[in-house]
Amino acid sequence: MSGFSWERGPFIQCPKCGQTTMGILSARGQLLTKRCTNCRAKMQIPLPELDKKAIYLDQFMFSMIYNVKNEGNLPKGHETFAKEVYAQLRRCVLLQQVFLPHSDIHHDETTVFHSPIDLRGFYEVFGGDVALMDSRDVEFSQNIKFAEAFFDAAEPTISFQLDEIAGSRRNEWLPDIHVGVQADYSQFADQIRTFRSEVHGALKHLADSWLETKATFDGVLESEFSAIGPTKMQAFAKWFEEVLNPDPSDPLALLESSGRPIYREYSALCRSLEERGVDEDQQLIEIIKFWQWERLRETPYQRISSYLFAAIARRVVMGEKRIVDRGLMNDVRTISTYAPYVDALFIDKRCAALLQEEPLGFELEYKARIFSLRDPDEFLEYLREIEGQTPDEVREYATMIYGLD
Repeated sequence: MSGFSWERGPFIQCPKCGQTTMGILSARGQLLTKRCTNCRAKMQIPLPELDKKAIYLDQFMFSMIYNVKNEGNLPKGHETFAKEVYAQLRRCVLLQQVFLPHSDIHHDETTVFHSPIDLRGFYEVFGGDVALMDSRDVEFSQNIKFAEAFFDAAEPTISFQLDEIAGSRRNEWLPDIHVGVQADYSQFADQIRTFRSEVHGALKHLADSWLETKATFDGVLESEFSAIGPTKMQAFAKWFEEVLNPDPSDPLALLESSGRPIYREYSALCRSLEERGVDEDQQLIEIIKFWQWERLRETPYQRISSYLFAAIARRVVMGEKRIVDRGLMNDVRTISTYAPYVDALFIDKRCAALLQEEPLGFELEYKARIFSLRDPDEFLEYLREIEGQTPDEVREYATMIYGLD
């Protein structure tokens, strides 16, 4: 063989021409394609089925392993861990045992990163390029499931199967050649920063009220639960007012109103009631009854987030000043949305500690194992266990395709 060829080693004997010139042409999905550089004969080999685990890394972790790859600054005291976890995660991903999903929460935080295009491209390729359903869509789907149960006088059930939010693509073999599109979302950076600042300001105001009233865990928890229905009805009333009295100076006012989350939920509930034969003039009445349903507090997203806010309030009243920062709301969204579905979450130390406190540690149920920098060795051991459980056939093909040691 001489010169360039798309085929690469290891080369085996071609069954057609007999030369040791049959190499790997491509791998992706469920197939390994080989082609002979001499006679161009081609063969396709079915690859073993996979069942990858989903390990959700918070933005801090993705930024840290990005800096490992690019020889950037690593967090003091965790330099060795950063390098070890980079190598171990890479092995688990290439061995087809793990994927590191990205979400809309990652995308927003990446947009305000100093190198957003590079970081986004890195975590998509490094982690296996599987996106989870947007966090707001997960919350929406849970609300609709509970609504259907309410309308049918049935028990609400939600499937926490990973494929519900990740899709079957998670179990495809990674392509040996990745072609990406480096999209630039920097035009949204100022808008995201402004929104984060507003949310942070509102959360600080809430924290001040907790401190002033010496709020208790149970009091805040009940307040969060009790606010579910009124908050939805207030949002609906505001949307309805916008539709009835649009801003004449803003030609996009009605379009913006139609994009409100409450309108999306209201429309879906109307369709659900229509399918059940409920007259149009009765639909809003039934929807308001649903929004007042006591069992809405059992919605997984709502239950986890409410417990977290109650635990945060308890810390604030105890005098912890630094717990309410600009990243807190995204941490709460991440845990509340994805903990019931993914296999593991690597999150901020403070939130990991909150989840271990009572009654959260006893009363909250979710699938994910929780890891943080409080015990980095525990996470490394978890990854080693996953690597050690790789089936021999999968390991053999992964080594061949991706050049693992």
